[in-house]
Amino acid sequence: MGEGNTPLVPGMDGNVSFKLESTNPTGSYKDRFIAAELTNVLLQNRSVCVATSSGNTGSSLAAYCARYGVRCVIVVNADAPSGKLLQMGAHGATVLGIPEFVTSPEVTQAVFATLEAFTASEAASLIVSAFKYCPVGMSAVKRIATEIVAQSPDVRHVFVPVGGGGLFAAISAEMQAIHPQARVHAVQPEGCPTVWNAYRLGLDTVESVTSTTRISGLSVPFDIDASLALRLVRSGGGQVIPVSDAEVFAAQTHMLRREGIYCEPAGATALAGYRRAVAAGSIAADEHSVCVVTGHGFKDPQSIEASASDSGVRRCDAANLTGILEGMLRGVLR
Repeated sequence: MGEGNTPLVPGMDGNVSFKLESTNPTGSYKDRFIAAELTNVLLQNRSVCVATSSGNTGSSLAAYCARYGVRCVIVVNADAPSGKLLQMGAHGATVLGIPEFVTSPEVTQAVFATLEAFTASEAASLIVSAFKYCPVGMSAVKRIATEIVAQSPDVRHVFVPVGGGGLFAAISAEMQAIHPQARVHAVQPEGCPTVWNAYRLGLDTVESVTSTTRISGLSVPFDIDASLALRLVRSGGGQVIPVSDAEVFAAQTHMLRREGIYCEPAGATALAGYRRAVAAGSIAADEHSVCVVTGHGFKDPQSIEASASDSGVRRCDAANLTGILEGMLRGVLR
C-alpha cells in the first residue's frame, strides 16, 4: 500500500534529522513488517492470523488483512491507546483486551504460551513484530537503515526507541553491514528497562521486569528480541540510553511545537535519547544524527492533550463581534 521510502526531514535545532516512519500507510513503521509478513502468510495459503500488539502492529495487520481477505484476531492490553483500537476495529479486526498484558511479565508470558499452542494446533499464523517469531517480516524493517544511508550518507548516529527490541535489531544489524561508521543507539524508557538493566550490569542475558512506563508501544517486560538488541548494541559500538516518561513527553511537545511533527510518545522517544546523549557529552552536537519517528500522533490522542491544553478553541461571542474579535487577535499576537 505504499509502505517504505519515508522522508528524512532536517530538524530545526542542531544537526539532527527525523526519519518519518509515521508517514507509512497506517501511520507507523509496522507497515513494512506486516506487508512482508502477510505476504508470507498468503504464500502458505493461510486465511487466519492471530497477533499480539501494543497497538501499531494490530492497526497495520487489520488494514492489510482487510485488503487481502484474511481474518485476524488481535490481543492487546485492555488500556491500549484509543486511536490504535479505533483503527483496528474500523478495519474489521476482532480485538481482545487483556488486563496487564504487556505490563506484567507473568500475564504476558501466559498469553504468548496460549497463542503459540493455539496457532500451532489450528494452522493459523502467529504475528508478533519480532525476529523470534516472524523473521521474514522483520527482515523487511532493515530497509529503514538502507534508506537512512541513501538519504544521509554522512550520518554518524541513529537513535532508535526500544520496546521488544526488534526494530533496533533490524536497523543496527543492517547499519553495521552497510555503514559501520554510524553508531546506532537504543533508547529505552526507564520504566521498562530490560535492555538497559543488562547493558549497565554487563550481563549477556535480559531479565524480565514489571513495566511501569506510560509509553505505549515500548512496554515489553520480558525478552523477545531484547537479548538480540543487547548483542547488537555492543557489537556496533552504540549506547543504551534510558529516558524518563517525562523526558519523552517533553520531546513529544518539542516535536509538536517546534518541528511541526505530529507523533505519538514512542515516536518522540528517540529524540529524548538524543537530547540526553548531547547533554551528557557522549555524542557531539555537530555530528549528524537521525532520530527514528516510529508512529503518528493520531495513534494516541490522549497524549497530545497536554500539549494542546493551552491552545484550544477560544470562543468569540456573536454580540459586538468585530470589537471582541479584534481584541482577541491583538491579545494573541502580543
